[in-house]
Amino acid sequence: MRLHPPSEVMATSKIDQIVLGTADLRDRPETGRLLDRFYDRGGRAIDLANVYADGEAQRAVGVWLRASGADVALYAKGCHPPYCSPSLVGDEVDKARSDVGVEQLDVFMLHRDDTSLPASAFGDALLEQVERGAIRGFGVSNWTLDRLVELRLALGGAADALVSFSNHFSLVEMVEPTWPGTLGMSTSDLAALEELGVTPIAWASLAAGYVAGRDDRSWNSPENEERRRRAQRLAREGGTTATAVALAYVLNQPVRVLAAVGTRSEAHLDELLGAATLPLTADEVEWLGSTGGRPGR
Repeated sequence: MRLHPPSEVMATSKIDQIVLGTADLRDRPETGRLLDRFYDRGGRAIDLANVYADGEAQRAVGVWLRASGADVALYAKGCHPPYCSPSLVGDEVDKARSDVGVEQLDVFMLHRDDTSLPASAFGDALLEQVERGAIRGFGVSNWTLDRLVELRLALGGAADALVSFSNHFSLVEMVEPTWPGTLGMSTSDLAALEELGVTPIAWASLAAGYVAGRDDRSWNSPENEERRRRAQRLAREGGTTATAVALAYVLNQPVRVLAAVGTRSEAHLDELLGAATLPLTADEVEWLGSTGGRPGR
């Protein structure tokens, strides 16, 4: 299996599928430079969360937004335990808006679920935020697909306001939760989300550096080691990096997937953004994600 050069496969940029994660960003000069670089290269979506340094990360993004005047989509998460309650949705939305300094968020996502409550309770609270103009749409993170379907059914005619579903997805499968309550999604989940009209957002789309060679309990398994070797092999043959190959795998799924990536390094950011034009064929994507060998490989 060899990575096809651009002359053989037309490489269309998928920069619009990359969402810049901000968990490690702080209000420092290098943050502004990093965000400038992302925006100048065509990045237009940013991932935020109230729990990222208790809001410092999204306040840093707010400083940059006011200085740059950049027009980006803001995906903000809130209601992380112990604030995972329908009664606190409004407060969590307002915290994110206040930290960033905007009147309206593009998407507000529940960071966790409370399965002791009916999904409709969260649906009513989220719709209230849409109706008051605080958010354009909403989504959920670290929910099961069944709970998403329950929520969508509860929304009835307002189901179109449910726009995103963010669980872990990458070239390698999560074998142990990275944090308590975190969940992954499979390629079959991606297909189901497409049928529902909900956009998947893959957090930890690079598996915390596992594909680049960093071992991690959340992804250590023989099957993942094989996938890592395949990414490294394609990278060597194509003159790129395993990290870029792994991100391109997410971006080139049959279903449109947004990939959340985080870094504080401009050089690493360039490597990640390079994946947006890395040409992978459907056969290469299938081969990378499989665990069994195929004839001739």
